Amino acid sequence: MDNNVWRLYLRTLLLPCVEAPSVILVDNFESHVSDESYSIVEDELSCLLVPLPPNATSTCQPLDVGVMAPFKRFLRDEWLAEEIIDGEDGDEFDSPCAAQKRLAMINRAIRAWEKVSEDVIRESFAKAIPSA
Repeated sequence: MDNNVWRLYLRTLLLPCVEAPSVILVDNFESHVSDESYSIVEDELSCLLVPLPPNATSTCQPLDVGVMAPFKRFLRDEWLAEEIIDGEDGDEFDSPCAAQKRLAMINRAIRAWEKVSEDVIRESFAKAIPSA
């Protein structure tokens, strides 16, 4: 992730989906808390950018709290399923090139993400946001 990717994410992916006024929670990654990031979020998205406290990502960020573990498990399961299928016939096959490996990983990640339910995401926010 760099400034270019973050700007692209904010303007291309987040802008059409976010309903103003909203709060955009971010970690303290340099691109996320830059002056430019604040400007885009406030001026273009009409939202408020709020960084989490330093070193609190693992306990406060909803995706880290409840989504990444199941996502990683699903990703591993996808990889293992491919390994089992590839190895069943015993045929030798050519090693895939770097582009093929990247495409396979992207497709694997998409399939794994599709298995993460909306309920899991909602529950991760409930765990991450302290109740009064």
